[in-house]
Amino acid sequence: MALVSGLAFAPGVVGTAAAAPLPPLPPVTSADAKQQSNLVDTEDLRLRSMFAKFGVLKAPSIVQTQGSLPTLLLPGRPAPYTVEDVVAAGGMRKDVDGALLELTSIVVGPNARFIIDQRFGTLRLASSAAGFVALTSWRGAIEINGNPQQPMNVISWDVKELKPDLNPVDGRGYIRTMGGELVVRNARVANLGFWNGRTGGLAWTGSKGQPSTGGAANSTFINNVWGAYISGSEGIQMINVRLEGNDRAGLAVHRDAVSTLISGSTAIANHGDGITIDRASGSRVMRSTISGNSGDGITLDGRGIGLVATATGVQINQVKGTVIEANKLTDNGRYGIRVLGGEDASVRGNTVTGSTVGIVIKSGANGTQIVDNTVSGVTESAIQVGPDAKRTAITTNKLSDGRMGIITQDAPTNIISRNTISGATEFAVSIRGQADGTTIGNNTLSGRGWRAVDINKATGITGAALTGNDVSNWIPRVERPWYSIFERHPALFVWSFMALLPILGWRIRRRWRKRAAEHPYPESDLLVQRMNKVSDPKRSALAAVGVKEAAVPVGAAAAMLSASPPVSADSERMPMVPGQAGPRAPSHRGAAAEQRPGGSQPRPADAPWFAPGTPAADPGAALVPAALRTPLDGPTETFQRRIPERAHSPFSQDDNPTMDVRFQRDRIQGYQDDPLNGHGHGNGNGNGNGHGHGHGHGNFYGNAHGYDDDFQPAIRPELAPSADRFPQWNAHPAEPQGYPNAVDEDTTTIVSDEGVSVVKLDAVGPARAMISYNNGRSRDRHGRKDPE
Repeated sequence: MALVSGLAFAPGVVGTAAAAPLPPLPPVTSADAKQQSNLVDTEDLRLRSMFAKFGVLKAPSIVQTQGSLPTLLLPGRPAPYTVEDVVAAGGMRKDVDGALLELTSIVVGPNARFIIDQRFGTLRLASSAAGFVALTSWRGAIEINGNPQQPMNVISWDVKELKPDLNPVDGRGYIRTMGGELVVRNARVANLGFWNGRTGGLAWTGSKGQPSTGGAANSTFINNVWGAYISGSEGIQMINVRLEGNDRAGLAVHRDAVSTLISGSTAIANHGDGITIDRASGSRVMRSTISGNSGDGITLDGRGIGLVATATGVQINQVKGTVIEANKLTDNGRYGIRVLGGEDASVRGNTVTGSTVGIVIKSGANGTQIVDNTVSGVTESAIQVGPDAKRTAITTNKLSDGRMGIITQDAPTNIISRNTISGATEFAVSIRGQADGTTIGNNTLSGRGWRAVDINKATGITGAALTGNDVSNWIPRVERPWYSIFERHPALFVWSFMALLPILGWRIRRRWRKRAAEHPYPESDLLVQRMNKVSDPKRSALAAVGVKEAAVPVGAAAAMLSASPPVSADSERMPMVPGQAGPRAPSHRGAAAEQRPGGSQPRPADAPWFAPGTPAADPGAALVPAALRTPLDGPTETFQRRIPERAHSPFSQDDNPTMDVRFQRDRIQGYQDDPLNGHGHGNGNGNGNGHGHGHGHGNFYGNAHGYDDDFQPAIRPELAPSADRFPQWNAHPAEPQGYPNAVDEDTTTIVSDEGVSVVKLDAVGPARAMISYNNGRSRDRHGRKDPE
C-alpha cells in the first residue's frame, strides 16, 4: 500500500483514444531466435555466478565475466546506494548533457537498495553489438523516481551511434528484480529488452519462497519487447501505467503471481494482447482501458499445470478468484475478454465494443460470473460460453449487434437471466450441444432473425426451461432461399467454381472436336474447291450477269436460258478463274494470241431477234425499267438506252465476267471510229446491247473480231449493214496483240457460297496468273500457274 499512497497521477499520461488493431509482428527467424535464446542463457549463468560472491563482499566490486560486459556488485548495507556511489565505483558516468550512462551491469545484493532520483533526467543503459548492460537486483531493491512534471527517461543506448538501440537481436539493456523489490515512479521506459519475459524490458520475477514486490505508477512502458512482465510475485501494483507499442503483450502477469492489481492503466496498440494473466491467482484488472491490440484485450488463462493427490484421486490446480471489472475494451483484434479455465472468475461491469466476440468463457472454466457488462459492435456474438465450461451465470448484461447475443456450446448448468439483447441477426440466445441444467428466463430479446431463443440443436434442455422472456419486439426472418448459404459461407463460391471447371473443360473439348480442322494452306484449299466445284448452270448464267435468281420470273428465266448462246465444247479451254462454272472462250491476248489466230465469233443461228421494248417477246425486257422501254430515237442510241448497265442484262457471251471487261477495253482502244463503240462504253460492261444485231452478247463479242453480215433487216431495216453505212463492222480483223497502250491488269470480284473473292489475272508472260483472295479474312497474295 505504500506504493499506492505515494502516487501522484500525472495528467495526460493515460489516453483513451481508440485505434484500429495492429497486425502481429512477423515471426522471428530461426537464426535470430537462436541468437537471442543463447544470450538469455548467458545472462542466467552470469547472474547465478554472482550470487555466491555476495557472502564475502563488504564493498562495491566489479567482477569480470566471460561473454559479457563487467558486472558491479553492490553488497548489503544499512544506507541506500546513490548515483554518486555507483559512479565512484565505476559502474556509471555522467555525460556532458547531464544524463547518466550505465557502463557495467549492476546487481544489487540482499539487504541493499539503489535509488536513482529525479536529479537526473535520463538513465541510459549501454547497448550495442559489442555488448549490453542490465540493472538487476537479487533480493535487493531498486527505485527509479522521476519528477511528476518531468518523467525520467530510461532507455537502451548505442554508445557508438549515440542513439537508442532499436535492434533486440544482439541483446539490449533491461531492468529486473529477482526475489527483490522494484519500484518505478514517474518514468518513461523505452526500447528495452530482448527475447523472453525476464529479459524483455521491466521484469518482476521471483519464487513462492522469495517473491518479488513493488510495482509501477504514473509511468509509460513503450516499444519494449514486453511492456512489463510479472512472475513469482506478490502484491504487485500497476497503477496508471501506459503500455504502448510493445512487441508482445503490454503487460504479462505470469505463473505464481499472487494478488496483482492493475488499475487505471492503458494498454494500447501492442502487437500481442493488451493484458495477459496466465496461471496467476487473485489478479484484479480494474478501471483500465485496453484498445487497438493485435490479440485479445484481456486474456485470463487460469488452467492449472500440476496435479495434487487427494483421498479421491487427483485434481488439477486451477487459478481462483480473478476479477476483471469496469474496464473499457475497444477494437481489439480477436476477443474483448477471454477466460480459459480457472474457477470463480468474475467479469463484471465491463464495456466491450468492436471485437469479433465480446466475452468468451471456455476450456474448463468453472463458476464464472458475467454480470452487468455492455457489449456492442461485435461481428459474431456478444457472449460465448463453451465448449467445456460449466456453472456460468450470465445476468443483467446489455448486449447488442452481432449474429447472436448469447451462444453456449457443450456448456451445462448455465443461468441466463435478466439480460437485454437487441440487434441480433440470427438468434438472441442459441443453446447447442449438451445443456443439462441450463435455464433461460426473464430476458428481453429483440432483433430480426430466425428465432429469439434457439434450442433445436441442444440436448438436455426443453421448452420448460424458457420462462418469462419478452420476445414481443423480435421480428422473425422469412425462410431464406437456397442461395443464402453463400452469405454464411463465402468460400462456397470458390469451391463451386472449382467443381464446375471439369464440366466447362469437357464442354470446350467437345465443341473443338466437332469443329472441322482448318486447312494448313487455306489459299490452296480454296483454289482446289473452286476448280472442282460444279455449279448449277442456271444459277451460273444468272449470277454471271449479276442477277439474283429470285428476282427473275420463272417464265422469263426459262426464255432467257433458251436464248443464251451455247457453250463451246473445246476441251482445251481451261478455266483461269477458280469457281468458274464451265469452260469459257479463250481471250486472244499476249502469248495466247500467238497460239489462236484472230477470227470472227459466230453467233448461234437459232438465236431469235426481238423488237426492242417488247416484254412478251423479249425475256430481258422484264429486267429493264419501264422508262427505258420507250421507242428508240435512232441507231446511235440503240444500246445506250436499251440496257444502260450490265446488271440489267440476263445474258453474257461467256460466264466469265472478266472476258466482258477485256472485250470492252479491246474495243474501246481498237475501234475508236465505231459508232457503237461509245454505246458499249456507256453501258459499262457492254453486255446485253442485243436488239438490232441479235443477242448483245454474241453481237458485241463478234463485233470485236469482225462480223459477217449477221443482221436481220426485216426487224430493223435502218440498221442493215452496207458499204456506205457502217462499213467498219465487217472490216476489222482481230488484233494480233493485246493492249499495247493499256495497263495489263484485269480485276473482278466473284461472289460465291464461300464468300467474296477478288481475282486478278495477268496473261502477259508464259501463261501465269496472280490470284488474290479475300474470303472474309485477310489473305496473302500467291502466285499460281495456269494449268497446262
